[in-house]
Amino acid sequence: MTQLRFWNLPSIFLCVLVVTFQLLTSVHSFPVVFSLSRRNWFLKYPPIAIFTMTTTAQPTSASEGSTSARASLPSQLTEADDSNIRWGIVGLGDVVQKKSGPAFFKNQNSRLVAVMRRTPGKAQEYAEKKVNSYIGKDDDKNIERCVGYDNLADFLKHPNMDAVYVSTRPGSHLEICKQVAAAGLACYVEKPVGRCAAETQAIADIFEKAELPLYTAYISRAYERTQAVKRLLAADGSSPLGDRVTKVSYKLVGTGGARDMDGELPWRLDPEQSGGGLIMDVGCHVLDRIDYLCGPLVDIKGEAQNKNSPNQKVEDYVHLTASIGETKERPSMQQSIKAVGAKVECTWDFASPDQEPSDQLVLEGPSGSLRMIGMSPNAPIEVYDTDGNLQRRIPEFAMPEHTAQALIQAVTLDLVQLRQVQQTKEQTGGKVDAYEKPDFLSFGDNAIRAQKVIDTALESYYSGREIGYWSRWNGEGK
Repeated sequence: MTQLRFWNLPSIFLCVLVVTFQLLTSVHSFPVVFSLSRRNWFLKYPPIAIFTMTTTAQPTSASEGSTSARASLPSQLTEADDSNIRWGIVGLGDVVQKKSGPAFFKNQNSRLVAVMRRTPGKAQEYAEKKVNSYIGKDDDKNIERCVGYDNLADFLKHPNMDAVYVSTRPGSHLEICKQVAAAGLACYVEKPVGRCAAETQAIADIFEKAELPLYTAYISRAYERTQAVKRLLAADGSSPLGDRVTKVSYKLVGTGGARDMDGELPWRLDPEQSGGGLIMDVGCHVLDRIDYLCGPLVDIKGEAQNKNSPNQKVEDYVHLTASIGETKERPSMQQSIKAVGAKVECTWDFASPDQEPSDQLVLEGPSGSLRMIGMSPNAPIEVYDTDGNLQRRIPEFAMPEHTAQALIQAVTLDLVQLRQVQQTKEQTGGKVDAYEKPDFLSFGDNAIRAQKVIDTALESYYSGREIGYWSRWNGEGK
């Protein structure tokens, strides 16, 4: 007979408590998952997830968010350890190094188990220096180590990988996404997803057809500052704008902090790789945030020019006007003041020789306005009255260590909850209570809307924005 070790007794006691708690909470019809280790034991969901499961959730409708993002997960997600999502990353460029990559091995319920880069040895170098050196500090020796791959085919065969972050240049997204979907994996794609709206739609269609989740990396939706703006637009009588948004304006002079702009022709200025000029990399963020806060842009009119950049063929100036359209398909918008019909005007002047660099997003209403830097995760928000007098200044927000971390955490938890739903369906014969998704999750549909706005402004310059336009375009914008 095996002798029971003394250190196991607390674990046995905790196991009894866990089983008892699960029996007592089973009447609430939501799955509660515990983890027990020698170091600690805890609910597998942080407080925000527990809140979404225990409050009265709005049922997720077929029209809210991306259809594919609510599809059932592939079988390997139910076979693997259901406490974590095992991520892989394709592409290890500058965005991954600081903005997004570390989030995959630092976030709750997230493990980075595989990375891929074509340059021989570089992926394994990243795995050892960035990932394994970090998780090696953890005293749980059972944590899976990250592995580097030099080719996509081998990477996609990594055992028990659940989801893939595609962080290569946009020109390669479509082909990579085809292979990710063929491997039966969920996907999180770096913005702007495709090089035009049609290509973004094609990527969304691939995952919808495969019944696999697709998320898109419009990270500013999840910023603490963006959520603060959303609270200032609350329809509870407290909004400094009044009872509605009447106008949204944005103007950027300068490059907006675009990365990797060195060299004779930076890839962000090569339409075959990026889909256009800096509007594709920088402008899409602000357009998506306006969409998130106020509603979709409709009645769009725009123009693009190359005013001051003789060494590049793509546009360096974009101007557009639009209106805010209806948002009936998004229940969360009912909690904000109305914005339907509000006028929108946006200007991006990436190479002006005469103006000082500037960046300002303004939301106006009958009682006042909000003003802020558009391309910042933490800059202050200023509240003005109708006479232009500063009424209040909300100071700088905490700067995220990794700016994409909040959205990646939400995506990871959404995958965990999707898996729980699938498991519950199997246990209950198909009866599952809906759970409430964070309204800032980014799917294929909002990425398509943002790209359609950009395409409208750029269409005349490129004489069309169909898939493959970059191959027939002669570099002479109108």
